[in-house]
Amino acid sequence: MKFYPFVFLFFSLFFHSQRYTSQWYGMDEGLPQNSIKDIIKDQYGFIWLSTDGGIVRYDGKSFLLHNEFKISSLSFKDFLRDKNGGITCFNNGEKDCVLISNRTATILPQEKIERTYALTKEAQYKRFYKNSLIDRFYPEVNYYYIKTDAGIYYFDNHTIEYKPNKGLSKIIKKNFLHTDLKGAFEHDNVVYIADPNNRTTMILKNGNVSYDNQPSLYNDPETRIYWHQGTKQVFLIKNGDIYISKIVNNKPRLTFLMGYKNIEKNFIYCMYFDEEANKLYFGNVVKGLNIVNLSNFYVSQKNIPFLGEFVYEALPFSPNSVITKQGIEYYKDRINKIYNTVVKYDKRYLLYDNSQNLLYLEYNKIQRRLKSSNYQKKDSVKLGKSVEGLFKIGTNYMVNVADYKFNYYLKVFPDDKFKKPSNIFKFKKDINFVTPYNNDLFYVGTSNGIYLLSLLKNKIVKYLAKDLPIKEIQRTKDGNFWFTTHNKGFYLIKNNEVIKMPDDKNGYIANAHHILEDTQGMFWISSNNGLFKIPEKILLNYAQNRNSKVTYYRYTKENGFVNNEFNGSANPSGNILQNGEFVFPSMEGFVFFKPHEIKSHYPKSDQLYIERAKIGNNMISFKDTIRLKSDYKNVDIFLDLPYYYDIENVYLEAKLENGKNSKWEEIKNDKKFTLNPVNPGNYTLLVRFLIAEDGKFAYKKIFLEIKPFFYQTMLFKIFIMLLILTVILMIIQMRTNFLRIKNKKLKNNLYSKDQELKETSNTLEITKNKLKNEAEYQQKIMESISHDITTPVRFIALLSQKLSTAEDAQIQKKYFDGIYKTSEQLFKFTLGLKEYTELYKEENILESEEYALYDLVEDKKLLFEEMAMDNNTTIANLCDPDLRLKTNRNIFSAMLHNLIDNAVKNTTDGKITITAAVKDAQVEIGISDTGKGMSQSQIEYYSHVFESMETENFVFKNYGLGLHMVIQLSKKINAKISFHENVPKGTVVKIFLKID
Repeated sequence: MKFYPFVFLFFSLFFHSQRYTSQWYGMDEGLPQNSIKDIIKDQYGFIWLSTDGGIVRYDGKSFLLHNEFKISSLSFKDFLRDKNGGITCFNNGEKDCVLISNRTATILPQEKIERTYALTKEAQYKRFYKNSLIDRFYPEVNYYYIKTDAGIYYFDNHTIEYKPNKGLSKIIKKNFLHTDLKGAFEHDNVVYIADPNNRTTMILKNGNVSYDNQPSLYNDPETRIYWHQGTKQVFLIKNGDIYISKIVNNKPRLTFLMGYKNIEKNFIYCMYFDEEANKLYFGNVVKGLNIVNLSNFYVSQKNIPFLGEFVYEALPFSPNSVITKQGIEYYKDRINKIYNTVVKYDKRYLLYDNSQNLLYLEYNKIQRRLKSSNYQKKDSVKLGKSVEGLFKIGTNYMVNVADYKFNYYLKVFPDDKFKKPSNIFKFKKDINFVTPYNNDLFYVGTSNGIYLLSLLKNKIVKYLAKDLPIKEIQRTKDGNFWFTTHNKGFYLIKNNEVIKMPDDKNGYIANAHHILEDTQGMFWISSNNGLFKIPEKILLNYAQNRNSKVTYYRYTKENGFVNNEFNGSANPSGNILQNGEFVFPSMEGFVFFKPHEIKSHYPKSDQLYIERAKIGNNMISFKDTIRLKSDYKNVDIFLDLPYYYDIENVYLEAKLENGKNSKWEEIKNDKKFTLNPVNPGNYTLLVRFLIAEDGKFAYKKIFLEIKPFFYQTMLFKIFIMLLILTVILMIIQMRTNFLRIKNKKLKNNLYSKDQELKETSNTLEITKNKLKNEAEYQQKIMESISHDITTPVRFIALLSQKLSTAEDAQIQKKYFDGIYKTSEQLFKFTLGLKEYTELYKEENILESEEYALYDLVEDKKLLFEEMAMDNNTTIANLCDPDLRLKTNRNIFSAMLHNLIDNAVKNTTDGKITITAAVKDAQVEIGISDTGKGMSQSQIEYYSHVFESMETENFVFKNYGLGLHMVIQLSKKINAKISFHENVPKGTVVKIFLKID
């Protein structure tokens, strides 16, 4: 037998435990069941869990339970992969088997199940494919076996027998017990069996046996091995340290993953490492699922009782450490006390002078820690006033000093002796930051903007960012200047223009602190809520084109921080060390990391699956197209995206395209798009998500077909339009015939109507007597009546006087005509007055029988037609002959009388039109003329009178009695009246009657 020697090596990535965060998920966090039996990942990126309540799919945010199987038991066990790339899982007793394929789980037919045990007349066989942390070897099992691509190894508690796929079986090892399999695992069809007792490792390859006799972590007695042939993963656990085994150069190698305290006591039932997402999954049959996020962020803390961990300014102290003014040196994994001091002054400035002494502020002093004494000794420079800030610009030192009137002076010193300032600049607002522009110019950031100062000219050259509270100003490698503010966002200064960068989705970056740039052109921006990462070129593209998309990647506690809140408003608020580590201060220690070790996790372009929707309470599956009836209420379309970090980092958005303007809609953490009711037709649902740091998006389309009912089709609408048009034509023809007949009848009734009008005039005296008994409102009406009667009577008297003195026959005839016409108008006025006074106390606003509106209008037309013809005016009755009313006929007749009378009096060489139409459960009667029309003030007056008749006491303007009567009568019959200008001239009066 040929011996294949090799050496097992293992190493730890770090000498200390890697940082991680973890969270347990149970029934309270969305899991349907707390017993997690096994964990595996499919080819589409989804995590699958087997439980005692069904099979669960996990996509990074939600758990989708598959338990709709019609089987006797939903208690499932271990996963295995089949030859077609699917995943199988048996329930208890292997009575049924679930196949996980194409992102869903279905029951396999019995004839297609390949079970992991077999029972023959001679023996019972059980496949050994999972070496868990719990040793279980059943005495009823005669043979355990391990399958490889080349053949099968059988273990009968005495020997090891190998059966190749082609060829005869052979015994390759004797004196081997089942319990020895607890050290077994497999890599690339090679089976390894560790022997802790002898510190050796057996190797089974193609039916040959060899040994590695060198002690290693694999065969350490304190090591526990977890191997899963379904996931092809091997873990070694020793004293809480977890390693993963991989083949490197054809040899097993160990990589340290993390330290997990008491893992041996936590009854871990299964585990899986998602290398792509850098997460470890632990399954527990009692507590549920524990997801551990491994992190390359390191948080350095003092861990001193009763002392806070918040830190601010620090300076690089060694190639891999920083120092604070309190004398504490921070490495990523430990701290070191350089000197002891207590600093109570909360002005956060720290810098080196020319001799690498540490400078910081203390009330009215600049404290200097001397490097020559290893920073144990110190001296100070007293400036005599309150020192607010300290900066170093090139060879110059700048000190911000305040006076008792809150004026701020920026004093520029040529060296670190701080003897005599070479320049002094005065400001009204506090100075927060100073950054050099060139050898002469420098930016000064204050609480109300940025000033560009010149040392040579000793004056302010330019004022930028007016009223913005400046926090820090920084210059990047390409020469661009960026500045952050207090809760107002961060900005670019380009060609003396201040350009605000867009906020993130939640507005956290509005309170950005400090920007560090890595070698790949990435900005790392600390803020009050998380650490942001973005390529500088995306921000510069936005400065050129404001419509370009800006996408930030945000790191939080989930990625390894202790606290999401970073600290700023200090100098400096971030550092880059010689070893390439970035250091940011936070509320709970300094955060160390190397940018190239921090991944931005994005889904693959083909990992979005849109194939599920919920209509009401029903779930449906579809492919590419959703077909819906037009009476649907809401549809939830699920966007299945296996992504195991903050979903906001991938900017998952959707919009419904239908030929109109549509906007991108942000998809929330539930990863579903709700389709509200839309008109029948064909639509496209377009979904996009970020797949790379450079802002590249992947897109996916889903087609929607909203099927119309028959009455929503275009053919049905055309048919209805034709039907309506036909009915209208028929009605017009019928009405024309009716009007022709009615006209003949009205001519015959003209004489009788004249007689009725004469009888109406006889009631005038009775009406006057009744009006005397009316209330205050009637008295005001009578004042208007007196005014309107006085003028025509005086005019008649004047004409009579002139007639008595005139001798010429033509002049006498002229006067006689004037008297006649004036008397006739006065007579007509009294007719309307009489009818009004009779109707004022009328209580019945409805007739017992209906009457035709057309007939009533026709009566009034005959009354005024002769007077209108004298003015060369026509009257048109366009009311529907079939339209009938029950409104009090006398009241409504008086209203029409006055309105038509007004139209006739004010229309010459024109046309008067009376119309009626039924709209919205009411009759609209319109009286329009082309006369001189009402003024705008009259229209507003009468409209106001109608609106406020019942709530205000009016002294009526001298616009005539008629319309006041009409308004009062309209109130009695619960009608509405409105006044409008007629185009191009004239007046339109509309009366609205409710249909009873």
